[in-house]
Amino acid sequence: GKLKFASRTNCAWLLCGVSGLSLTLATAAGAQDTSAAKSTDTQEVVVTGYRASLQSALDAKRISTLPIESVAPEDIGKMPDQNVAESLQRLPGIQIDRTFGKGTSVLIDGLRQNLTTLNGDVFLTGKEFYVSGEAANGGNGSNALYSSLEGVPSEEVGRIDVYKNPNASLTEGGLGGIIDLRSRDPRDAKMGFSFGGNFRVSSADDAQHKSTPNGTLVATYKPNNDFAITASVSYDDQDTHTKEYEAYNRGQWVLGNYATSPYTGPLTGATTTQISKNYILPQYGYFSDIFDRRKTTGASLGLSWRISNSLKTTLNYFYSKETEVTLNYTDKVGFNGSGATSPGPIPGIDPTKPYSIDGNGVVASGTFNLTGAETQTLFQANRSQAHNVQWHTGWDNGGRLTGEFDAAYAHADSNLQAAAADVEHGYYSAFGQTPSAAPTAPGCNNYGASCTTGNPGYEIRWSGGGTSGLPSAVALAPYADVNSNPAYVLSKSNWAWANLTKQEQESARGDLHYRPAFLAEADAVISAGVRFANRDVDQTFGRYLIDGGTGVTGAGNCCYDPNGGSYLYYLDPGYASIPYVTGASSPSVFKTVNNFGVGAITVRNANDLMNPSTFLNSVWNQGAAANRPAGALATNNSEKFFVDTLSSFKVSEQTTSGYVMADLGGKTSRYHANFGVRIVSTDLQVDGAQTAPVPKFYGTASWNGVNSNNIPVTTNRSYVDVLPSLNFVLNLTDTQVVRVSAARVVSPADLFPLGLGNSYGFTRETGGRINPTTGLKDGFKFSGGSSGNPYLDPYRANQTYVSWEDYFGRGALISVAAFYKQVDNFVETQNIPTTVKDDFGGTTANVTKPVNAGRGSIYGFEFGGQYAFHDFARMRLLNGFGLAANYTLSQSFSGQGTAYTNSLPIPGVSRHSLTTTAYYENHGFGARLSYSWRSKAVNDGIGGSTFSFADANGNQKVYGVYSAPYGQLDAQVSYDINARIGVVLSAQNLTNEKPHTYLQFSNQAFTYDDSGTRYFLGFKFKY
Repeated sequence: GKLKFASRTNCAWLLCGVSGLSLTLATAAGAQDTSAAKSTDTQEVVVTGYRASLQSALDAKRISTLPIESVAPEDIGKMPDQNVAESLQRLPGIQIDRTFGKGTSVLIDGLRQNLTTLNGDVFLTGKEFYVSGEAANGGNGSNALYSSLEGVPSEEVGRIDVYKNPNASLTEGGLGGIIDLRSRDPRDAKMGFSFGGNFRVSSADDAQHKSTPNGTLVATYKPNNDFAITASVSYDDQDTHTKEYEAYNRGQWVLGNYATSPYTGPLTGATTTQISKNYILPQYGYFSDIFDRRKTTGASLGLSWRISNSLKTTLNYFYSKETEVTLNYTDKVGFNGSGATSPGPIPGIDPTKPYSIDGNGVVASGTFNLTGAETQTLFQANRSQAHNVQWHTGWDNGGRLTGEFDAAYAHADSNLQAAAADVEHGYYSAFGQTPSAAPTAPGCNNYGASCTTGNPGYEIRWSGGGTSGLPSAVALAPYADVNSNPAYVLSKSNWAWANLTKQEQESARGDLHYRPAFLAEADAVISAGVRFANRDVDQTFGRYLIDGGTGVTGAGNCCYDPNGGSYLYYLDPGYASIPYVTGASSPSVFKTVNNFGVGAITVRNANDLMNPSTFLNSVWNQGAAANRPAGALATNNSEKFFVDTLSSFKVSEQTTSGYVMADLGGKTSRYHANFGVRIVSTDLQVDGAQTAPVPKFYGTASWNGVNSNNIPVTTNRSYVDVLPSLNFVLNLTDTQVVRVSAARVVSPADLFPLGLGNSYGFTRETGGRINPTTGLKDGFKFSGGSSGNPYLDPYRANQTYVSWEDYFGRGALISVAAFYKQVDNFVETQNIPTTVKDDFGGTTANVTKPVNAGRGSIYGFEFGGQYAFHDFARMRLLNGFGLAANYTLSQSFSGQGTAYTNSLPIPGVSRHSLTTTAYYENHGFGARLSYSWRSKAVNDGIGGSTFSFADANGNQKVYGVYSAPYGQLDAQVSYDINARIGVVLSAQNLTNEKPHTYLQFSNQAFTYDDSGTRYFLGFKFKY
């Protein structure tokens, strides 16, 4: 990029910040008015590369009448980082989430309820929704409105503006703020044909592919000053290997003092003893190798036409597509099996070997006896794409009345297909069936029944990992090879699911601006406008089941199909007629992956896993027919997709909004005042379902099937929001600016809890109560449930923002800001005891439901600084160096509490966060080093912000879940060979930091992710 600006010798500060501003193709952006009168005494200084991007962003901040932070590209469409989210993390008050080492969603002043727009209006990415299966929190979806920015190619964006306080004309929807992606205006380019781009290869630690390509091409044609066209295309291919530990997936943790000596004979359920200390025991610990491949394609087209001196129109099209394929290879460390309780073969510490338990009940180290070993392969393929079209026309004949008209349309969809295969390594039985495995296999029944096989369990040596976040589990002799010995392998169960989403938005708006003669001295503008918008969201979630055929034994009354047949989840050896595979065929179909936690994992060969159907049929048909049990079915291609109407829904939202706004003070004034009010009327319709009193199933239980007996429910709501706003800017001196802002803001409720139906969960119970219908100790029992809430109110907040800024030199800034937000209607999940009829007459369990609960507040300070060294005659070595840094201090309170505090901070808000960047650019050489750090925060990602389970007395106890402090160091070096060609080398997460979360205590591991370091090498060019 290249930026020209004037010396400030003979001009006012406000004009000088933009005087002579000339953006090339690399830095053009069409939204802000960057024109200004040129000084007659101009000394041209040319700034290129990263310094130019900082200067351009600084100019946008300086001339804005709103509190704003900006990111500008440093080269042809290239942001300072690899994607939009990572560029935004460099700004004051902004934090980001990361997935597989890549920046995703954004928090502004601690809040993620933010609105992302394109040129000020609707914008979709296709990543607004993401629902997975067992290994992703039981199918719970992410926020359905606040889209992840990982799928937005940064090369397709001309500039990013973040508004921390709106005016009345801006589209409503941002509680923390508004992220506005600005497309390039081709008429800002130089005359004639311009062409440029970049090409890079990237490489990540331990990834399956050593290098993957990514690149960008941008072209602009400007035949005259009245018309120009630009087009671009980008491609990004990233391959990541993440080593993960997580323990949130299963909720049946316990707090007890279980101890179990090594098994020496048949177990009757009486071998569980006690030790002197209570300790925290998760149900499962998941150690995973995750191989993720993401390919992102972007394209844009922009036309700008000055039809006449008074009429201008632009047309923008933005396309993005992301295809992601993920394979998880997982060891399950079954501390507490399927939630077994004493008496029974509940695992526990081996008291004959050393162990260490701290005062909080966290096991620092110890040896555990486990009843069985299990691994899992999870396959997920997700394709999301979005089309965004915008048309803007402005009319200005130089008179007192001007106007604008905008129309926008966006369509996005995603298609997630997923499948999982569990593999048992040892003896296994289900629902009272005969245990199945090789005679020498370790372990016993995973479902809590007595071990009568005479086989011992196996032992692991456990290390909690301390505050580093990474525990470890190592299997001990004589079964150290429990997860890799083919003789122990049994294909246990397989299931598949899919999530299909579609979202459409359209809007039309008109604005008028009038300069009244009687307020000419104040340079006043009175604006008014209306906007009509519609948003439709359609989610379909369901599972793939197969027809087990007639005469299925062992199934009991598990299954229901009104059309005949017995649809089951794919495979369980507990059903005698359902095929399974013993270890005899495993050498040809299994492979070993080195796992960072337990050692070797035995997993499915992934070469043929193109889609879930192929994946499961490959499992189903593995091995020769001779290796299957007698009577087992051969090929089974009967899979059928069953819609889960409880997790499927449609939401239609229509909004009509209007505003009136006044601006006082022009470009030459020492002040600017903006005040107005926006009124928004919302009509909402939610089409969902709820469970009927008597459930009927496709499948074997609610967790691996769908309820076929649901009742459609439609909810209609309407509400009106009045949103006043004030923004005042005062130029104290030629360099100092004070801003005072306040507003009432609103953000829609999350769509997933709005649409989710009242879902009851049922599990199979054997050996307990008698089913009065069948007379057997076998049937479904109600195990709790979850419910959405279509009556959730939107998030609403009152906020204030005050800042002081001093632009004390060229490329220099020091700023201090204070902010306060009072947030209404925070959503809290409550447990409601509910009795539901089941096969045993009725069972009482908790149903979780989101509700609007109380208020929360957040306040704090932002400190920012930026300085570019130049023109140091006596210290020429400093010329070209620069620094940029910011620090945010936040304090927040919410209505959510735990057993350890009455008020947790707002999830996601770190008390301290900072970013600092040092750079050097001179004589064609460039280098920069950037470090971002945030202190601990209440977790707001997968796994939730609280977690509860029973204490030693059987009482539920709520624990907080926290994200540990995290810092990341990024670096880049570049060299411009000449004015047209340059080379670039960069690295992300240079020190290989690992984000992790913990349960209440910093040494109680909850999640841990190691995605390593990523490197980029490439070149850039322009013509």
